[in-house]
Amino acid sequence: MGDEPAPLRAIVAKRLSRLTDATTHLTTESETIEEYCRRKNIVVVAETEDLDVSGGKPIRERPKVGPWLTLDHLHEWDLLVLYKLDRGFRNHLDFTNFYHEFCEVHSKKIVSVSEDIDMSTQMGRFIAGILVQFAEWELERMRQRRGDAAKVLREEARWGGGPFPFGYIPYKEGAFWYLKPHPMYAKEVVWMAESVVAGKPPGVVAWSLTQRGIPTARDVQNDFFGRPMKKYKWTTTQVKHILRSDLTRGYVVHHANGPKKPPIRVIDPDSGEFIRRAPLIDDDLWVKLQAALDSCTKKLSGIRAKGSVLLEVGFCGYCGAPLYRAGSKDRQGRDYPYYLCKYAKTTCKPSRSIDKDGLEDAVFGNLLSAVGDCELTEKRVIAGDDHSAILMKIGHQITDLTAQNFTRGGVSDFHAKMAVLQAEYERISAMPKEPPVIRRVSTGKTFRSWWESADDDLRHAYLKDADVTVRVVLAEHADKIMLSGRSTTDKAENPALDIPLSILTEAGKFAVHIDLGTLAEQLQHASAVTA
Repeated sequence: MGDEPAPLRAIVAKRLSRLTDATTHLTTESETIEEYCRRKNIVVVAETEDLDVSGGKPIRERPKVGPWLTLDHLHEWDLLVLYKLDRGFRNHLDFTNFYHEFCEVHSKKIVSVSEDIDMSTQMGRFIAGILVQFAEWELERMRQRRGDAAKVLREEARWGGGPFPFGYIPYKEGAFWYLKPHPMYAKEVVWMAESVVAGKPPGVVAWSLTQRGIPTARDVQNDFFGRPMKKYKWTTTQVKHILRSDLTRGYVVHHANGPKKPPIRVIDPDSGEFIRRAPLIDDDLWVKLQAALDSCTKKLSGIRAKGSVLLEVGFCGYCGAPLYRAGSKDRQGRDYPYYLCKYAKTTCKPSRSIDKDGLEDAVFGNLLSAVGDCELTEKRVIAGDDHSAILMKIGHQITDLTAQNFTRGGVSDFHAKMAVLQAEYERISAMPKEPPVIRRVSTGKTFRSWWESADDDLRHAYLKDADVTVRVVLAEHADKIMLSGRSTTDKAENPALDIPLSILTEAGKFAVHIDLGTLAEQLQHASAVTA
């Protein structure tokens, strides 16, 4: 009695183009393939599941089954078992190349369980080729139908499922879904924009959102879809993306040139106008916001979220270099934060580290003693007739119209619409111009009350904006402090508020010179409240 032939060894390849909780295809495939292998005495050496993978992706490039279809694993298998051919191939060229260049060369076979195709015969290969061609045609039809459906969704400003912009919430009207401003988070987008326009850096805005427990876009979506919220932290990039995005303005956009290219705005085929839903930020605020964001990116402001209050405010009194915050541990293992000259360990030998809390207490205490009872003012711009806002708005319209014309293959009546915009721009440019008037008005708060309610980031931003500087040397070198160049002699007092332009104080063994910068311009007597 001769030896029985060794059982064939198989790789079982499964694929789903979309994975949902309701999917039952894999269970059906597994039961059918398991029965087939048992009946044919086939040993399964590997089972792969490529989930959320399109059938148009070449089989050897798929993440799970692909590594098995290499020369490294040739000696481990004989058959590639599929439930149906279209689970392995929806591209006829990929099927032909894989079969002739790999399977025939290395004596491997493809088995389609549900279709019972024998690829070892000429007729079996012929039928398989027809089935794959049909699957490829079907894939193209599905892509076309999805594209047509997506076009309808865009043109009717509908929501097609999936991620949605922060500040919006999906809602159903009749049989369709749309997006509307979220009752709570739409206000947060306006707050972000107004904060940046008021001078708060995007990094500080992000930190504040996290501190206040405002969920990120991902967590808002997790909550909407019934998934657990992960409590992600806000980042500067996320804030900037929201405040730069056309989605925030309500425009419906389309990634016509691929997901890695900037999206373009969708145009109504009938009116030729951009399709918009209710915006989160109006156009006037948007113009101011973009200018504020541009100014943030032109140069480093020195303002950092969760940074030290005296960063780029405190300087070495010997060499003029900025102080930076560092830290170490004492003998009991307690943290010891301190400020140190940037060049203390190289060229600035006289400088020493100074206790962080000691320096900040000295600076803050003297500031409050000098100006704590003065009232804070804020800038109020009384609009002039320089027409800059409307000119910028028309400029944006011209830019948008040009971009849409050359990225969408043309806009109906492009030249006529462009001529109207250019004529309006020229008409407004020729009108008499008057610059806006800037006045400082009372906030109703004293410097002390504001300071005590502000966090470190707001204090830091305020000191930077007011050009307040702090210079530190050892007390015995107080006469050697490198000052900023402002006069501190005969005109050391502000006659209107009776506050000094600078203060010389001590912090332990150090002399500290505080230049109040432009604080006097931002303060007034508490009794001189104006509306």
